[in-house]
Amino acid sequence: MKMKSLLGIMLSLSILQSCQNDETNIIQNEVNNKGITFSSIIDDAQNSRAYDTSWEANDVIGVFMLANSDKNVLNIPYVTSKGDGYFVSQNSPIYYPEDNSAVDFIAYYPYSETISNYKNYPIDLSNQTKQNAIDLMTAVNLTNRQLTSPQGNLQFKHLLAKLVLNLKSTSGSSLKGIKASISGLQVKGTANLSDGTITPSGEATTFSLFINEKATQAEAILLPQDLSGKLKIKLELNGQSKEIETEIAGSIEKGNKYIYNVNVNYQGGEITTDPEAKYTKWFETPVITESQLNNTNFAYTIRYMRNGMKAPHGGTMRNYTMFYDKTLKFAYWVSYPLFKECIGTHKRTDPWRYDDLIESKWQADLSSGFGDPYDRGHQLPSGDRTCDKVTNDDTFFFTNATPQVSSMNQGIWNTLEGKVRNWMSATDTLYVVTGAMPPTTNISYRKGMAIPEYYFKAIARKSGSTYQTIAFKMANQNIPGNYMEYAISVSELEKQTGFIFFPQLSSSIKEQLNTNLWN
Repeated sequence: MKMKSLLGIMLSLSILQSCQNDETNIIQNEVNNKGITFSSIIDDAQNSRAYDTSWEANDVIGVFMLANSDKNVLNIPYVTSKGDGYFVSQNSPIYYPEDNSAVDFIAYYPYSETISNYKNYPIDLSNQTKQNAIDLMTAVNLTNRQLTSPQGNLQFKHLLAKLVLNLKSTSGSSLKGIKASISGLQVKGTANLSDGTITPSGEATTFSLFINEKATQAEAILLPQDLSGKLKIKLELNGQSKEIETEIAGSIEKGNKYIYNVNVNYQGGEITTDPEAKYTKWFETPVITESQLNNTNFAYTIRYMRNGMKAPHGGTMRNYTMFYDKTLKFAYWVSYPLFKECIGTHKRTDPWRYDDLIESKWQADLSSGFGDPYDRGHQLPSGDRTCDKVTNDDTFFFTNATPQVSSMNQGIWNTLEGKVRNWMSATDTLYVVTGAMPPTTNISYRKGMAIPEYYFKAIARKSGSTYQTIAFKMANQNIPGNYMEYAISVSELEKQTGFIFFPQLSSSIKEQLNTNLWN
């Protein structure tokens, strides 16, 4: 992208001080001839625009330029034609004052030609059918700017909140036609674009959430406000209704993204739900429902790094989480982040032992392995934790192993694990869920542990401002060929396993399967 913005031009000033006068003339000529342009960023991709995680082609923002004199310029539309966040004037561009006096910029999205007072932006969220038309963002960081000063990016932040309700059918029937609504919230108000103040107005009302085409997700943009109790959502399908209570209480905060996951069972003309439980989770953690967490046959464990590694926002860094079946004596899934600090030169340690987070009576004794034709197949690979001895040691709990066919474990599955580490090197963090599923009938056991019918991996990574996902499913047997032959979408893996992976990501992202991005 060739940027002729003030920022792009001003970067050259730092190269040679002796060229200052010449460069200043270039800046003045450029801006005077073509007007001011803007580059931009959105504060957090996960909390970014309601409709997607980045700008779209032809998105339009409004810009106010406030001068120290009476030369204010109000509500000028700027467009990003490529959706890359580089905005140019749609009609008449803005120019700096001729007297070189300092100015402040206020930018907002979505643009409305009727806005004349930036302190009184009207908000109406009663119609949720076009999410990207009601999400409100502002950028007020560009202050005291002059023609000869670095301009910088417009840094957009959210003034409203977003609710995402992930819906999953557990009865095998389609949820198409389902409706979701919220009662008792205010949907109208005003915003002061300069300081981000939101003032609700009008009576509390009932409004419908936007449901996607496949009825797998309901979304709503919410006005920040105090709550009298926990937020409730009403589901309706074929004349039947069910009210679910979320954990959202106290108040709805601006800029927050609330994700709520619920399994829906519609059988016999009745809706029953199994909401997501309240538990410690991270980006890579699959959804655990209330019934699963309350089932004494299941255990959810969290293992932190024993080497003292700190998390980016404080506290000890997580190593991995596990969802374990005590009757089958193996983990349905192990989820973990993979980043460069996890990988080092420490060799495999092999200290196989009982997991201290689960009673030993619920574990298989794998001290001597499974015997032919099975290996003790790691779910979290030893090779993904080679930064030091203690971290590698913690991949050798019996709970992290399953009876995996040796030729598969040492062949195609091992090759895939190596490729996963390769993918990690190209991103900040790779998010991985590795799991195993038993047969639906006639389960066989080895050393007291159920023998999986198949294995899977679900993977997500951030590329630029968006996320990419891919999944794999392989039968527990000698498998020929290339691992990419067994690639499926994360959404398809969700259907086959019954688990919800990466619940913070939209269904549209998880439905994508572009193997070219991963080759």
